[in-house]
Amino acid sequence: MSSIVNGLFSGRSGLQSHGSAIAVLADNISNANTIAYKASRAEFSDLVAGSISGGGGLAIGSGSQVKGITEVFSQGTFEFTGRGLDVAIDGNGFFVLEDNGARFFSRAGNLKINESGDLLSQSGLNVLGFPSNGAGGLQRLNVNSITQGDVDTANVTFTGNLNASSDLTTVPAPGSTFAQIASAASFTNFVDVFDTLGAKHTITVGFFKTASGQFDVRAYVDGSSITGGTPGDAVQLTLAPSPTLNFNADGSLDTTAPAPVSTPIFTATPPAPGWSSGASSNPINFDFTGFTQFSSASTINSITQDGKGGGNVVSFNIELDGTLFAQLDNGQTSRIGTIALATFSNPEGLGRNGNSLYMKTTTSGEPVIGTPNTGQYGALQSGAIELSTSDIAADFIKLISFQRGFQSSSRIITTIDDLLNEVVNLAR
Repeated sequence: MSSIVNGLFSGRSGLQSHGSAIAVLADNISNANTIAYKASRAEFSDLVAGSISGGGGLAIGSGSQVKGITEVFSQGTFEFTGRGLDVAIDGNGFFVLEDNGARFFSRAGNLKINESGDLLSQSGLNVLGFPSNGAGGLQRLNVNSITQGDVDTANVTFTGNLNASSDLTTVPAPGSTFAQIASAASFTNFVDVFDTLGAKHTITVGFFKTASGQFDVRAYVDGSSITGGTPGDAVQLTLAPSPTLNFNADGSLDTTAPAPVSTPIFTATPPAPGWSSGASSNPINFDFTGFTQFSSASTINSITQDGKGGGNVVSFNIELDGTLFAQLDNGQTSRIGTIALATFSNPEGLGRNGNSLYMKTTTSGEPVIGTPNTGQYGALQSGAIELSTSDIAADFIKLISFQRGFQSSSRIITTIDDLLNEVVNLAR
């Protein structure tokens, strides 16, 4: 008789365990489109109430139970979005997040920026990493802390040809207009340079053939670029040493004569007190080493300069090693910092906290912090997100099995109920 009642308990435990397993599948299916969601599975185990003989002999089970729910941390598929602040972890690791001093961990890399420039998760938690100007430990990453290198122009390099057949000309006196300079020059060109505050100034360079095989060089800016200057005036910059290019009979630049006659690099200095933007009178080196003199049209083949000027952030990019760069509208990139990753000795022991967040537990172990694409840490894939590992097809197949188990457990209860009714009817 006790074994029949024990079967009743087995049916009840079967209902409970299969109901829990169905709930786990429902959680997986409902999170099929949750970014970086990791599917879970119910771990069944059997229940044993005791033995028939009472002495440890043949045991009759009391059904089943869900002993635990295991979250399987397998790699999810990537969806490439092209968005600079979407980033997926290819391999081991979790993003380290902070909320009012509490640490959380996540695989969801659909990041965003708030009005203060802080890098956040979609749930509004600060993303931690190693800022470029930080103290070395984990800190919040802020895109407003960008630094711009090479703002001002220090070096300009020209390459080209000056026409050996040009007529002789005279260098105009200081104070001449741009029209007079253009009329007198054998050849003119211009280059945009940047001062120490990132403001742009246009320098017009004039080449004047003053003797056979000899060109004098002059540099001018509009008066609006100089403090106290008059807009429209051609202000001549100081060039030192003597700005003269001498050429050999084969058209090559003569660099054998002692300076300053043939030095092909000249330093241009704006008149004090400096540029109109308030920047200092930073000198600019003009390099004409790449010039030739042949009887063909004067031309500039290339102009390179190392200044980028000030810029505004237009987009972001994250490298494989977690380095976060800001792309500026002046073509420059600025390094903001490096996104940190954390690994655990037992990631399956992490506690779920909702919003794609995890917390460390005694089972998971302590987080080990590092940088992506090094050692045990996975690489970061910019412009992509990690999709859910939920497999709807497989989950529905399992659902059929769990449904049958649930139905069978309920049938056990009704069948034993009928048997107990028969026992009661024996007394009639």
